[in-house]
Amino acid sequence: MFPITFQTSTIAVAQIFAMGAMGFYLVRCGIINESGLKLLSFLSVNIFFPFFIFYQIIKHFDAVRMPFWWGFPLINISLVLTGLLVAFLVVKVVPVTTFKDEFLAVSSLHNAGYIPLLIAMSLPLGGLEGQVYTCVIISIIGFDTCLWSLGVWLLTRAKSSRMDLRKMINPPLLSMFAALIIVLTFGPNIVPEVVLKPIKILGDAALAVGMIVIGGNLSLSSLTRVNWAQVTGVSLIKLIVLPLITLGLLSILKLNPLISFVAIIQACMPSAITLSIIGRNYETKNQDFINQSIFVTHLLSMITIPIFLGLYGKLIN
Repeated sequence: MFPITFQTSTIAVAQIFAMGAMGFYLVRCGIINESGLKLLSFLSVNIFFPFFIFYQIIKHFDAVRMPFWWGFPLINISLVLTGLLVAFLVVKVVPVTTFKDEFLAVSSLHNAGYIPLLIAMSLPLGGLEGQVYTCVIISIIGFDTCLWSLGVWLLTRAKSSRMDLRKMINPPLLSMFAALIIVLTFGPNIVPEVVLKPIKILGDAALAVGMIVIGGNLSLSSLTRVNWAQVTGVSLIKLIVLPLITLGLLSILKLNPLISFVAIIQACMPSAITLSIIGRNYETKNQDFINQSIFVTHLLSMITIPIFLGLYGKLIN
C-alpha cells in the first residue's frame, strides 16, 4: 500500500499545483486582472461549486444502500472541530496577534474533495471502488457544511462582530441541502438526465476555475514576506497533529474499515484551497496569509500524506 499511496498522493498534489500554475501565469502576464479574479470567484462560489455539489449528491448518494451514510459527514465535521480546538488552544498558549481568524480557518478546514478522491480512484479497490468513492463524496457533505458556515464566518467576521447568518446561507450550502432533501424524499435517480447533464457540465468547471483563482491569488499575494511562525503552526496542526490524533483514535476504536479508511485520508489533507476563493469573493483582509498557508501545506503534504497512509497501512495489517 505504501508505494501506491506515495505515488498517487504525490501525483494528486502535483496536478493541483499544475492547474494553479495556469492562474498564476495568466495574472502575472496581465491576461487576467484583479477584477477578473473577483468575477471568477463570484462564479465559483455562486454557480460552479453549487452545481458540482448538487450533481455529486444526486448522482452518487443512495440512503438505502448506505444505511449509515450519516456517519461519513460526521468524520469531516469531527476533524474540522478537532482542528479548530487545537488551533484555539495554540492561540491561547501562544497569542496570535495577527491573522487570528484566518489562522483558525486554515488550521481547521482541509482539502476534503479533490485529493482524497484521486487517491481513492488510484487504489486497487476491486469491486468496492464505487462504494468507496460514494463514501468519500458523502463525507464531503460534512466538510461543506463547515466550510460554507464556519469558514465563511471566520473569514468575514472582522467586518462584523456578530455571526451574520445571511452569509452562512449561501448557494453551495443551499444546493447541498436541496440535493439531500430530494434524494432522501424521492430516492435516487429522480432527477432526469436531461436536467443533470448541464448541471454536471457547469459543475465540472468548479475545480478548473477554482484553481485559476487560487493561482491568480498567489500571483497577487506576497510569498516573500511569509509569517513563518504562524504558517509553521498551521502546517504542524494540519499535517502532523491531526493525522496523529486520528491514527491514535483509529487504533483504539477499531471502527469499520471503510469508515477508518475515509477518516485517515481526510485527516492527512492540507488546508482547504476553497478558502482562497472565499477570501477573494468576500474581500477578506489577510488573503496573503491564507494563500501562503495553502501553498506551504500542499507542498509539505506531498511528503506527509504518503507517510501517514503508510503508517495506517501497517496499523490495519
